[in-house]
Amino acid sequence: MNVSSDETPAPSRRREWTTFLILTLVILPALAIAFVGTWGLVVWISHIINGPPTVKF
Repeated sequence: MNVSSDETPAPSRRREWTTFLILTLVILPALAIAFVGTWGLVVWISHIINGPPTVKF
């Protein structure tokens, strides 16, 4: 096999693109939605426990 050291074989390059697309189109958006949803739940529960935020003079 005559492959130079700076070239990536085709199957490896295809797998790299597939992994990149899965990360950018599925996993990262799902993590962002989960993070925002978790933050909203934390704020909602804190408002249930502490009451809504008020301005104290």
